[in-house]
Parts: sequence; C-alpha cells; structure tokens
Amino acid sequence: MEFTQSGDVLAGRYQLTDLLSESREGRFWRAQDAVLGRPVAVHVLDARDERAPRLMAAARNSAAVGDPRMLRVLDAAQTDQVAYVVNEWGEGASLENALAAGGPLPPQQAAWIASEVADLLVLAHDQGHAHGRLNPEAVLLDDLGAVRVIGFGVDAALHGIDPDTRDSQRRDRVDAVGVLYAALTGKWAGETLSSMPPAPRDHGRVLRPRQVRAGVPRPLDDLCDRVLGSGADSPPLTAAELHSALAGFSGEPTAPINRPAAADEETQAMAPPVKLEQAEAPVSNAIGVAPEVVRPQRQRPSTPPPSHDPTPSKPLFADETPGYTPPARPQQAPAAAPARRPVAPDASYNGWQGPWTGANVPIAEEPDYNDKPGASWLRIAMGVALIVLVLIAGSIAWNIISDSPDPTAGNSGGGGGDKGSGNTAEVKPTPIKGITAKDLDPHGDPPTEYPDLVAGVVDGKDDPATNWRTSTYNDQIGNGPRALKPGIGVVLNLKGDYSVDSLKFRMIGEPTDIEVYVGDSTWDDDPSGAPAAKGSVGTEGEIKLDGAPEGSYVLVWLTGLPTGDGGYRAEIKEIEVLGTPAA
Repeated sequence: MEFTQSGDVLAGRYQLTDLLSESREGRFWRAQDAVLGRPVAVHVLDARDERAPRLMAAARNSAAVGDPRMLRVLDAAQTDQVAYVVNEWGEGASLENALAAGGPLPPQQAAWIASEVADLLVLAHDQGHAHGRLNPEAVLLDDLGAVRVIGFGVDAALHGIDPDTRDSQRRDRVDAVGVLYAALTGKWAGETLSSMPPAPRDHGRVLRPRQVRAGVPRPLDDLCDRVLGSGADSPPLTAAELHSALAGFSGEPTAPINRPAAADEETQAMAPPVKLEQAEAPVSNAIGVAPEVVRPQRQRPSTPPPSHDPTPSKPLFADETPGYTPPARPQQAPAAAPARRPVAPDASYNGWQGPWTGANVPIAEEPDYNDKPGASWLRIAMGVALIVLVLIAGSIAWNIISDSPDPTAGNSGGGGGDKGSGNTAEVKPTPIKGITAKDLDPHGDPPTEYPDLVAGVVDGKDDPATNWRTSTYNDQIGNGPRALKPGIGVVLNLKGDYSVDSLKFRMIGEPTDIEVYVGDSTWDDDPSGAPAAKGSVGTEGEIKLDGAPEGSYVLVWLTGLPTGDGGYRAEIKEIEVLGTPAA
C-alpha cells in the first residue's frame, strides 16, 4: 500500500506528518491540509482491503447525520490504490485523559456529558446509523467546553464492525451509560474495549457506582445499575429514554471543561454550528453530501479547529487491537488538572460531597461587632476569681466536717478519716459484658458490611469463621482527596451507661486507622463532631479514650484499611471495651 511514510501527499493535498496508530494495515495519520493550511486526521486503507467499502459507507453515513457534536468528515474517496477518510482535527482532551488527570467528575457534570452523547445517538439512531465503538476515548471535551464525539461509524468500520446494525445501536446505548459510569467513578463498564481501568464486579455483575464511589446520586446510580448491572436483563432503554433521564437530572448545560476564562460563557454555550468547508481539489469517487440530505444542525457549542496548530492535542481514535500497544497519550500537566475539572451548574443534589469538592468547608461565624475589646478577658477573670472563692469555701467546710466527731464511729478522727478514704478509692475499668454489635456503612448499597458476621467481634471466641470483615475495595477509604468513602463502622451497644476507658483490638492485617465515638444513641450515618479518640492499630492494639466519656453506645469508625488480596480490606477478630458503670 502506498502512502506509508511521513511526507507522502495524499490526493495531492493532504501531507502525512505523524503516524498515530496502525491496525491490521489500516493507518491513522495526522496530516496537513495544504489547501486550507490546517491539521486534519486521515484514515488510510489499502483499496483491496475488505474493510474499504464499509469505511466509505461509514464516512457517508457519518456526514449525513450532520450534528456539530460530531467531528466532521471533510473528505473521503477510494482510488485504485487506497481508500481514505479525512476528518476534522479535534482540539481538547478526551474524557479518558480528563479523568486520568483530575479524577471522577461531579455527578451533575457527568450526567450532562452523558446526556449530550445520548442526544447525539437519538439523532443518529433515528436515521438508522450507529457509532459502533463508543468509549471514553471517543468523547472529546473541546477547548470551548463542548462535547464532541469522534470516530462515528468510521472507527467501527476500521475494526471490521458494521456500525449500521441493531446490535451496534444496542451497544451504543450500553456504552453511553458506560460513559456516565466512567465519569462518575473513573472506571469503564461498557461493552466496547477501552484503556481505562475496568469497573469492579461481583459474581460477574458490575457494581453500582455508589459501591465504587461515595456520593453518587440515587437516580444516576439506578440508571447505571439498570443498564450495566443487576437490572441489565430488563427491557432495554432507547437512546431517547436515556437522554430524557439524563437531561432531567443534569438540567441546563454546565460550565465547561477547559473553557477560556476571558471568553463569554453564554456566547460560547450558544456558538452556532460551523459550515462544512468545500474541498477545492477534485478527487475521483469522492463522497459528497448534498445540502438537502443534511438534517438541520442544532445550536450546540461547537467551534472549528484553529487554522494553524503545530502541536495537536490528542489523536481522534485510539487503536485497541489485541496485542497492539498504541502510542503514549500526552498526559495533562499537573498544574492544569484543576482547569480540566467541570463545574456542575447546581450543587444541590443529594449525596455525600467528597473532600475534593469543598462542599463541606465550615462557614465562619459572623463576629459580634458590639463586643467591646477586653470585655471577654474581664469576664474570664471574674469567672476564675469566683471559682477560686468557691473552692476555698468548700475546703474550709470540708475541714470543719472532717474535724467533728463521728457519732457512729467507735473512735474519733481516725475512724472518720478511714471512711472518707474508702469513698474516694479509684474503681479500675474492667471489660464490659453483654455487648452486641451492628455494622454501619452509610455509603454502601445496601448500607451494610457482612451483617451476618458482625456479632463475632464481641463473642469472645478465637474462631476465624466468626471474624468480621469489610468488602475488598480498589481504593482506600478515609478523608483523602481520592478516598472512596469517609469510613466504615461497627456500632457497639453497651446495654447500659458506662464511662468508657479504652478499647482493645485483635485484627487480621495491619495497619487499621480507627476513630472512636461515644454517645447515648446509635448511628445511622457518618459520625459528626470530634471523636473521643483515634489511632492506628496492628494485629493487636489498644486505643485509650481521654476523660472516660460516658454513653451507652460506642462507634468504631474505620478510616483506613490494610492492603491485601489485591485491594483494601479490614478484618476484626475481637473488640473488647473497658469501662466502669456511670454514676
């Protein structure tokens, strides 16, 4: 096949510059359009390749959809030597790279991106066409904040897939929800291959997003589970139903990723579609699209690529042929990662906000401007003086009582002193008996962690079969910026009021980070306020509580899990609570 070297000129117009990927003798090039002076993307196949007719048909169908959310087909032709398709070059970052640089997105932004993809599928599926290989690499977040889908039909044709089938449309709908799942969790759960980390599974079923990342709103969690998880056997949703569900949650288009700060947001959001350039050099058998066959374009945020760009941002298509290692993708610079994070238009959705959102930052109280300088110190000094006077008076009264004869004692002075000494003897903390235990996982679905085993943490038995454990997670828990959830707990019912002195632990694995809370009622959600104590224990350890707080319930809140078995998991053999009955 000709046109295999950098510098070759295709059709007397497109100078090949950089080979981006290769798949079964099909090559994907960055090229320079000599007529319009701009970078373009070119797919080239040998004319005798069995995929060539399908590639031409896919290019024709893609051009007929006519939506600005697709990177346009600018030219396509088949000669005696080659079949080629020329696409608009995409500026921006793929969803895959944006997630790798900045982590999962806020739920409302994730829903908006997926709704844009689903809306495009509605338009294409109504015409009988499909993308065929939709994944996060095919979703581009351009420099003006618009969602652009790349490789529509063409990528599937290059991989020997017929995009215009019912199965391809079904796969599109599954993969569109996979895009939502990826944006929410950073994991890929669609059917098309992707280089993103795969979604965790349980007995072959994809876990719900809420089981992978805390704070995912219930409507989005249910939608993902309906299409990808335990409800995948239900009747399939249409692209229109997907878009309706997503648009109903996300509302108006959100603030974009990578939107230039100096540009006007409203103007960018309503940027008119760009007219298709006419090729000036005639090409034999070129596929042209007459104006009457192009559907009216919707008013979507879409901008043409710059006239000159010596350093394009990202290839349009990522080759995932088994056994092939694609060229390394350019990664986002760490300093630019925050700019890649989209901003949801309304943070009013329900759910735990991760530490990276800033939603839980406490608001400082308004100062009392009527408070006179020094007044607080004066009040403190007066309070201290009052306390000193009370202590002096109490000491004098105690001495008078201690010096008086005790009518009930057989002697004076000494008998009374012995009696007073007995009343003030320290009571040593002992293990509290009869405790029951309950697991607590507010961010789980259901909010439990092996409830059938949790009683084993207080049964006093050294039996591995009764050890309680958490699930094995791919990510750590706690308060870190990428933590899966704030914590997992065990609630201990002391069956009475006690002054809690300390807790002793026997564990499997180490270390385990623990916070201890004491209260008068049980917990159904994340604990609030400062813990009574916190620490890290190994296979055996003790955590001492300052001040022996009183209460009838103790929460053992795990905030860091040991590593093992390919993930993070804690296992508790026994918890012993030491204390004294409250006065």
